[in-house]
Amino acid sequence: MIDANAKDQKMTETFHSFDGGVTVQSVSGRPSELSLKGLSDMEEKLLAGRKLRIARGAGLNFSAASFAPNSVSVDMASFRNILGFDKEKGIIEVEAGATMGDIYNYLLDHNRYLLPQPGYPSITTGGCIAVDVHGKNQFKDGNFSDYVESVKLLHPAYGVIEVSERFNKEVFELTLGGYGLTGHILSAKLKTKVIPGAQMELSVDPIELLEQTPEMIEKAARHCDFTVSWHDLTGEGKAFGRGFLINGVFKKGSTGLSKLTEGHYVDSDNRSGLGLSFYSLPFTRLMNVMYSGLRTMRPEAKLVPIHECLYPSRRLRDMYYKMFGPQGFCECQMIVPVEHFEEYTAALRDWLSRHELPITLASGKFFHGQQKLLRFSGKGICFALNFPRTPAAAEFLLYLDQLAMKLDLIPYIAKDSRLPLEVVRHCYKDYDKFKERLRKYDRERLFSSEVSQRLEL
Repeated sequence: MIDANAKDQKMTETFHSFDGGVTVQSVSGRPSELSLKGLSDMEEKLLAGRKLRIARGAGLNFSAASFAPNSVSVDMASFRNILGFDKEKGIIEVEAGATMGDIYNYLLDHNRYLLPQPGYPSITTGGCIAVDVHGKNQFKDGNFSDYVESVKLLHPAYGVIEVSERFNKEVFELTLGGYGLTGHILSAKLKTKVIPGAQMELSVDPIELLEQTPEMIEKAARHCDFTVSWHDLTGEGKAFGRGFLINGVFKKGSTGLSKLTEGHYVDSDNRSGLGLSFYSLPFTRLMNVMYSGLRTMRPEAKLVPIHECLYPSRRLRDMYYKMFGPQGFCECQMIVPVEHFEEYTAALRDWLSRHELPITLASGKFFHGQQKLLRFSGKGICFALNFPRTPAAAEFLLYLDQLAMKLDLIPYIAKDSRLPLEVVRHCYKDYDKFKERLRKYDRERLFSSEVSQRLEL
């Protein structure tokens, strides 16, 4: 790291996207003190001579949104203080590095929580804002951006500015899902909700045919607090896409809220720790059969603590990602309009029947809303695919790119570290609007990452 008090000290660091698709050597910087003064000193002493910079949080982004070969990657993960809580309005103010786990634990004492939660408690608030994450029922709860009251930014050209619906609204809109390109997020005020109960009642509904998914998942999303589908795409014939829905409903009035324990979870630096990939097609088929059997053998609902729903199977998830090995994995997450779902899944079936590529995860969520700027939202089924990073995977991704443009799907920029400009420009109708507004606001384009450079932002 660069010390803000040692102007001539220059150190490089190896950065990886979480999926393993991008690795670069770049300069990293950490403020000499955890304060606005420390960050401002670093800007003045170090970054004045380097044109480009970008903030970095927990390093869990699947794409390279927090580093680039010619940018200083500014470590904001240590800025994790809870700055205040308005009990009457239910609004919490936190620094950008405050994690979802930090906020969850703090709010438990007030019987409140954040609705849209990514699956890892170590993801930072700044990261959630930058990529506009969603939780386990986007249809009911919306995106993270729907719960951001205001944001404080530091930009060399403007100093510290507060942006919200009332002040600097256009910059506020650019910041939500803006991939950190409007400045260093210092802090944010977030809207919270009362926790209906300490436990959630989880049930499993089998999906016999993949084509049944849209109707089943929409119905569940309207009535449940949590709903996610799982599918086995290694099956053949009618078994292709067979799976189940996991549905959760708060057990109102249940007691016994428990806090998360501290722990170090997998990140972009240690994800490839096992040294080899375990995911062959036969192994993946076996794992899917076992997992599906375990999930569906007990159809009766069970009560689980809410943190196990918000952040499910943390240790198993860590192991899942590590088993991809050094070459990493690919994720393709797209919003598929319901009217195109059968055509989309038929195209998946056709390609996978002709190529050997193990789909280690296929999962769906029901979405609503209108796509705006570069935010990942829209109407349809958010369908996610994971698979090992192999030559066959590269061909499959190109196939999915063409499918996205043909069917007007919306791919999630934050989940695909090689998503081409052509696809983003076609699928995000506000791409040009975002680019024009960003360049008007930040004329020198001081904030830059591999993502922004690849997408010519």
